[in-house]
Amino acid sequence: MRLGHSSRDSAPGRWVRRFAVCLLPLVTPALLHVTGMAEGPVTIHLAGEAWFLNTLTKTGLIREFESKTGIQVEVAHMDHRALAQELERERVPTSPPYDVILMRHRFLGKLVEEGLVQPIEPFLADPAMHDPAFKPQEQLFADWWREISGYKGKVYGYPYAQLTTYLCYRKDLLNSSTEKVRFKARYGRVLDVPKNWDEYVQLAEFFTRPQEGLFGTYIQGREHIALWYEWLNLSYAFGGNLLESNHGCEYGDIVINSPQNVAATNQYLALIAYSPPDTLSYNWNGALAALQQGRAFMGLLWNDQAPLLEDTSQSKVAGKIGYSLIPSAVGKPFSQLEGWTYLIPKESRHPREAYRFMEWALSPEVQIAETFQGGTSPTKATYEDARVRSLPFVSSFLASIPLAIPKPTVPESGQITEVMQKGLSEIVTRKRSPREGLDILALEVQRILGGKARLRYPVQRTAAK
Repeated sequence: MRLGHSSRDSAPGRWVRRFAVCLLPLVTPALLHVTGMAEGPVTIHLAGEAWFLNTLTKTGLIREFESKTGIQVEVAHMDHRALAQELERERVPTSPPYDVILMRHRFLGKLVEEGLVQPIEPFLADPAMHDPAFKPQEQLFADWWREISGYKGKVYGYPYAQLTTYLCYRKDLLNSSTEKVRFKARYGRVLDVPKNWDEYVQLAEFFTRPQEGLFGTYIQGREHIALWYEWLNLSYAFGGNLLESNHGCEYGDIVINSPQNVAATNQYLALIAYSPPDTLSYNWNGALAALQQGRAFMGLLWNDQAPLLEDTSQSKVAGKIGYSLIPSAVGKPFSQLEGWTYLIPKESRHPREAYRFMEWALSPEVQIAETFQGGTSPTKATYEDARVRSLPFVSSFLASIPLAIPKPTVPESGQITEVMQKGLSEIVTRKRSPREGLDILALEVQRILGGKARLRYPVQRTAAK
């Protein structure tokens, strides 16, 4: 577990640490031959956000990779936005460029279209580089791999983390015989995990007890990317989306202001009545704290935060949380697809060594070790390990895999996200109604995409002014 690292917000800045101490051997067969590698000592530079990269560095296993291959690894912690800007500058580098980076998958289209990253198919096809025992199409969750690390039919890397969101709830309260009797008397049904949003609201209402310091739920209402991500869960739950497309790399009709999304947004606003008074200041850290401190009965939370709910040094409710898929309003189960991917920058001086490192990082030993540092493994074999399967949130993660809905990875994805979080903030703070706010957002996204996508639904006259 990631003890002492409960903040997901990355601060700008950069620090570098070299790993050079040999521990116990850990090596895949492909690491035993280095045909085609650079002669002499090589150092590859790995960069990514600390929250995610720490799950690898804290295992201590990079030292073993260095010992067996002779390839040194320097690690830089950097916010993904700053990292993307640095890749632009590295076209005329003044310092050694990065060889492997971790990046939010939503930014892949922009990096590809700007020529900043390179595909990995040449390495996969090279028997001197690719470990034949590693069969990514079989050993990774293939659909997620294509969405997280692929763009327009080409593969640019391997997933580092597969992220989705759970419904997290107080199973101790849900299973209380006293609460079950009281709930049945009030609502005429059995107290159980909510399967739809009517049931969710009933549970939220029932467990809202301000006099006890307990609230039924929360929303992540601060103007922050967490607001957009959380709202997407409601959108998917009601059959909505942003663009009508099958894959993140595709453009499709703009459906932000669909009737489904209007209904989802009204439902989202209704949850404020059952949330702590400061819920409009929450991002994902506030949401996590509300659950950890026992202030909220239930809420939506990312799978990489779930280990922190089970950490007794941070959480008052460790061992008392249940996990499930998010309720659906249309009877169709779903999950959110998000991730971070390994990529090799176009300006890498050591791309072959970088590829070798990526394959090593996906080996079973490394992936299992990362999982127990709070990682969210993209390899199937990880979840065949009995220790991993015993984690209380793993069954919900596996259930989410085939249900995932891709989100845009087109070059304009970052711009779309920025306008969405600002526009949604205006809605949750009641500056605009859901219909008006979503109409304005649909027009904003149309402006960003230009002629690449059309509006599916008409906008109200006031929004068009």
